[in-house]
Amino acid sequence: MDREIELKFLIPPEAAEAILGALDGEGAVRQLDATYYDTADHALRRAGFGLRVRDGEGGRKQTLKSASAGGVFSRGEWEETIAGPAPDRDALARTPVAPMLAEATLSPVFTTRVERVIRLVRAGETLIEVALDRGQLSAGDRHATVCELELELKTGEAEALFDLARTLARHAPLRLSMISKAERGYGLATGDAALRVRRQTAALNPEASVEAALQAIGQANLAHLCAALEALRERPEPENVHQARVAARRLRAMLKIFKPLARDDAAATALDAELDWLAGELDAARDLDVFVGEVWEGSAATFEGRDAFERGLKAARATAYLRMEAALESPRARDVLLEAAAWLEAGAWTSEPALAELRTIAAAAYAADRLDRLRRSMKKGAKHFDALDAHERHRLRLKGKTLRYAAEDLAPLFPSHPLRAERFLAAAKAVQDTLGVLNDRAIRSDVVNSLAHGDAPLAREATAALLQRDDDKLLRAAREALDNLLDAKSFW
Repeated sequence: MDREIELKFLIPPEAAEAILGALDGEGAVRQLDATYYDTADHALRRAGFGLRVRDGEGGRKQTLKSASAGGVFSRGEWEETIAGPAPDRDALARTPVAPMLAEATLSPVFTTRVERVIRLVRAGETLIEVALDRGQLSAGDRHATVCELELELKTGEAEALFDLARTLARHAPLRLSMISKAERGYGLATGDAALRVRRQTAALNPEASVEAALQAIGQANLAHLCAALEALRERPEPENVHQARVAARRLRAMLKIFKPLARDDAAATALDAELDWLAGELDAARDLDVFVGEVWEGSAATFEGRDAFERGLKAARATAYLRMEAALESPRARDVLLEAAAWLEAGAWTSEPALAELRTIAAAAYAADRLDRLRRSMKKGAKHFDALDAHERHRLRLKGKTLRYAAEDLAPLFPSHPLRAERFLAAAKAVQDTLGVLNDRAIRSDVVNSLAHGDAPLAREATAALLQRDDDKLLRAAREALDNLLDAKSFW
C-alpha cells in the first residue's frame, strides 16, 4: 500500500490558467476517464472506500482508496493494472474490502471525464506533483463540473508542500477541500448533491501516541470545518451556520487539549486567533437564527410596535448573513483552512526536539492527565456558581464545552469503560445545554434591545411579550447538571 500526502483545492474554472502560468517544471496532459463501482446498497461508500476503474496513459487501472491512512492528508491506496472494463475480483481479494465483497455484485455508480494537466515542481530535495483537473462528473442525466487542484508530495519535507500552496494562493483563490470526487459523484448519483455535514469521530487506536492522536483528531475537525464552510457557501441556512461555527470552535478546543505541544508556538497562536475570528463572523447570524427559530416564529404575542420590530429583525438578520457571506469569500477565510492544515501536518510541534518525548508517549496517559486538569478547572469555576453573573457563567460554559469536546475526542483511547464514558458525556452535554440556555437568555435580551434602536418603551414591550422569566428554574437545572458532571465517575 502506498501512502499519499496531498492537498486538494477547489478553484474557479477561470483561475486555472493563472495557476498554470505560475508553475515551472516538467509537464504533461492526460485524459482520465473513470467509472466508479459499488454494491447496490453502496457498501463500499458506507465503509469509507471508493473503487474506480480508469482508462488513461499506462492502460487500465483499478484503484481502491480508503478515507484515511493515518495522516491529515493521507489516504490508503491499492492500485493494479487490469485487463477488463469491470473490476478485477482477484485484485480486490488482495485488499481490505475482500470480505464485504465476497458475494456482492458490483455495478457502475457514476463516471468522470477529466483532463489532467501535470507539473512536477522541484524545490531543493523536494519533489511535488501538481495536478489540475478539469472536467465533468456524470450519473445518468445528471452532470457536475470539476475544477480541482491537487498538490502531492513525492519526496522531501511536507513544509515545502504548504509553501507552494501559499505561493499559488497569491495567484488564484484556493479553497481547501477534503471532499473527494467520489463523494461528489455519489451525491450526484443519489440525487442529493447538497453536502451533508457531519463530523466523523477520529479513529484512535488505544495504543496511539500523542502525535498520532493529535493528527487524527485534527483531521476529523478540519474535515468537518472544510465541509461545513463549503455547505454554508452553497446553502446559507441556519443548520449550516451552526455546523460551521461548531467546527471552528472544535478546532480551537483541539489546540487547548494539546496545549503543551502548542505553547510558545507563534503559528498555533495565530491559528487560534484566526479560528476565533472566523467563528465570530458567524455569531450574529447564529444568534438571530436562534432568536427567530425559538422566540419569534410561532409566537402570537402582540405588543405595540410589533410590525416595526419585525422589520428590524428581518433587516438585522439579512445584514448578519451578508457579513457572514463576505467573510466566507475572503482570502482570510481560505487562509485559515490552509494554515490549520499546515500546523497539523508540518507545524513546529512535529519536529521540535524538545517536544520529541511528549510526541511519542502514550496518548492514553496524556489524555487522562488533560481530562483531569480540565475537570479540576471546571470544578474551580463552579465552586461559587450561585454568585456568578451572566458573563462569568458564559466563561464557565466555555470551560465545560472544552471538557466535553476533549472527552468526546479522547474517549476511544479508553475502551474499557464504555458505560462510564457514555454517562460522563451525557453529563457534560447536560451542562453545556443548561448553561447554553442561560446564555441564550442573555443574548436574547441584547437582541431585543438592539432591535429597539434605543426606543426604551418598545424594548420593554418586546421583552415582556417575548422573553420568559424563569431564570431561577434554569439556574437550579444548571447547578444540578454541574453537580452530576463533577460527581460522574471518570472513564479514563
